[in-house]
Amino acid sequence: MIKELFKLSVRETSLHISQSTVEAVMKKKIDKCGCRVYADGYLGIAGTLGEPTASTWAQAEANLARKIPYPFEPEKNKQRVRDLRELKISDEEFVREMEDLLAIIRRENPDFIFSNKIKFIETEISLQNNAGLDYANYDLTVELALLVKHVDSVNIFDTSFISSSRTMEKEKIVQQIGEMLKAFNTQVQLPAKERMPVIIHPSSLLSKINESLNAEKVGLGASLFADKIGCKAFHETFSVYQDATDEKQHSSFFDMEGMVNPQDKVMLIEKGVILKPYTDKKRAQTFSLETTGSAGGSYDDVPSLGYSDLSIVPSEKTLQEILQGEQGIMVIMASGGDYTADGNFATPVQMSYLTDGKRLLGRLPELNISGHLYDIFGEDFVGVSEDKPLMGERALVARMKIN
Repeated sequence: MIKELFKLSVRETSLHISQSTVEAVMKKKIDKCGCRVYADGYLGIAGTLGEPTASTWAQAEANLARKIPYPFEPEKNKQRVRDLRELKISDEEFVREMEDLLAIIRRENPDFIFSNKIKFIETEISLQNNAGLDYANYDLTVELALLVKHVDSVNIFDTSFISSSRTMEKEKIVQQIGEMLKAFNTQVQLPAKERMPVIIHPSSLLSKINESLNAEKVGLGASLFADKIGCKAFHETFSVYQDATDEKQHSSFFDMEGMVNPQDKVMLIEKGVILKPYTDKKRAQTFSLETTGSAGGSYDDVPSLGYSDLSIVPSEKTLQEILQGEQGIMVIMASGGDYTADGNFATPVQMSYLTDGKRLLGRLPELNISGHLYDIFGEDFVGVSEDKPLMGERALVARMKIN
């Protein structure tokens, strides 16, 4: 009998921001533990908030009677610790630093009111068993999710500034917010073009790729890519990998089954060719596929195929170099759109700026962007920036229809 413990610990200090000042400070610490017992091809699980007790383990053993099949060997004799924490700061120091940041933002941007949240989040994710497995992943970030309203506006908010970092570079944040709000005060017209480079966070457009690379959908023929595995379907510079590298925040290097990939990633699309879907152990066995370590689930669930964390391989160019002197639309807020079943994408854009890749030239009116999956990542794909100009994140550039 193998006993295995999955543990997720989250410590959070959250600042509630109102009228550009800290109105309240909330702290919480949550431990979630899943006790797993493997025996005779079955899995018994019991979950608890807080540290597990003898009764939690007894319940997990008793749950073997439910005959939940799990015919796979748990991972054994592997050890690794990845500690991505960079900041060494107390909660009290964090609150003081953020109060100082807000004071500077208020002073330099008197025509705007800031609200919502600033968070200090620390996580520990671990997986251990009595067969020699001992994995632990630690992370700590500062997350700003500021809603911004002009003092003369009748809206609840007009724009937003969102960033997440393992460091706390106040000067950089102040500069980014200042540049954004200077552009906000400069209204510009939408260029008279049917198509333009759209600069957007990669996750905004990757959802259909993620859905279509799901091994179960591929295996059952329900995926848009079901008949395209091994075929070139996208631009030769477009490559996608399952990402568990330290680029991802609060995401462990191992999946819920303890699987780890070399260099913490595995290529799924390379140079436009769809290589394979992402899998857990069950789907890999069922459909005779390679296991990519993409099992997910809650702390007290049987590990199952999850929603994989994907990234696009960036270019070796900055956003300015990608645009090559052309102007593009930098999307800040876009909601209400999605892909259709056959891959057509459209969304209204509530807030965007015209940019040359180096600076924001002004605020654009509300608009709509659209395109087809095979065009966005095919002939219309321009690239992903090496630098991080989109509120501290890399920017995806693709030519899309504008109206």
